[in-house]
Amino acid sequence: MKRLQQAGRALTVACSFLVSPALAQAPSDADLQALRFYLSEENEQAVNSELRRLQLQYPDWVVPEDLGQLEQGVPGERIDSIYRQIAAGEFAEARASIESLSRTYPSWTPSPELLATLATGEDQANFEAAVEAGNAQVAIRIARENPALLRCERVNNAWLLAEQYEATGAADAAIGVYTGIARSCVDPDILVATLEKSAATASLEQLGQIADLARGQSPATAERLTAVEERLRAGILAARNASAPTEGAPAAQTALPAGVAPDVSLRPISRGQAAPKPRPATGSAPKAPAAAPAAPGAAVAAAQRGDWAGCLARTANARSAAGVAQRGWCALNADRPMQALADFTEAAQRGGSASARRDARYGQAITMLELDMIDQAAAIAAATHFTAEQRLEIESLILDKRGVAAYERRDYASAIAYFDELERITGVVRRDLAILRGYAYLNSGQRARAKEEFQRLHDQFATQATKRALSDALR
Repeated sequence: MKRLQQAGRALTVACSFLVSPALAQAPSDADLQALRFYLSEENEQAVNSELRRLQLQYPDWVVPEDLGQLEQGVPGERIDSIYRQIAAGEFAEARASIESLSRTYPSWTPSPELLATLATGEDQANFEAAVEAGNAQVAIRIARENPALLRCERVNNAWLLAEQYEATGAADAAIGVYTGIARSCVDPDILVATLEKSAATASLEQLGQIADLARGQSPATAERLTAVEERLRAGILAARNASAPTEGAPAAQTALPAGVAPDVSLRPISRGQAAPKPRPATGSAPKAPAAAPAAPGAAVAAAQRGDWAGCLARTANARSAAGVAQRGWCALNADRPMQALADFTEAAQRGGSASARRDARYGQAITMLELDMIDQAAAIAAATHFTAEQRLEIESLILDKRGVAAYERRDYASAIAYFDELERITGVVRRDLAILRGYAYLNSGQRARAKEEFQRLHDQFATQATKRALSDALR
């Protein structure tokens, strides 16, 4: 290259006398293409010939002392477009773009960062596809072969991996994943959510170990983590105590009759009933008219009369935290939970006051429960200082949903424990859930407890459902 540079300087002097000043101008990128190619090939003779030709054609052009400056860099927008293709999941297109740039700019090679981003994007898509297809073994293999998928910024992958292990019966491997998260990550919300998720598989000792690691990673969150740990321990102990049969051998599995299927909807009223009196979002029941404090007056008025479409129209261009939160409540009541979740998430990020952020996160949790995102709602509940009324509502809904989910997977002991805890914190248990609890007793061999539950419900209000339940308990 040094010899090439010396030759270039000599040619600059020699050729400056050969061409008229009228022809003076700088070579274009197209004119330099051949020279760049010869430079990339380190072909000294061809470089000298091309420099001579260019100096004759463009006498005022000064050859740089460092000929490396002539090697054209790839325009930044071309690189940015490849990253956009990767973000959009257009991996084949991204690879084609890289090949095209390599042909256009022979001296350019994709950076290790770009190639790693592309590879990780492809791995992420393949992992998600395997999870979605229920192919646990493939999902596990992809995750194990690609550690970049399990970093803290992609913690959802690690949680999904633990679920895949659980689905294959590899409980110890799942606990290993949760332990790894608690040992590596420092985000308080991640640590709380991980502790919550581990409770479905962990023993009391394992739960304590994960909690200790989490407290070590985030000492400022220790109090929150301890409160979550104590609640989870109580649930595990309750489930363990409830699992011991009190009468003889376990009864045969008794399916829940179709007529008493639990109403697991979050709606506090049926479509045919009159709505309760409108009240503010703070503390309000979902699906009831909800108005966010400080929201635009016209939108609040529309919400208070149950005009969800009108409310959405009036908040379509909302930018303030209150306006976006109001749109979230109206979207939730209009059966548009995905929009509601996006709005509450935005409002929680925008909210100026602590109470506004709290109320937006309350909306987030309510909507997540509407979408059966139970663990995510629990993580928000653990991370937010809700009002007493808000916390009671969120926690009761979480217990409700977890109890039904436990029953559906035939984990009757856990279902009973969740319903008992729901009754403890609220003082009541909904009638359909009480019947479900009775069948959980029956299916776990506690026939006398089941009969007692069904009889109580029948005495309160006799229905075909309670008659069938009593008949099942007396078989």
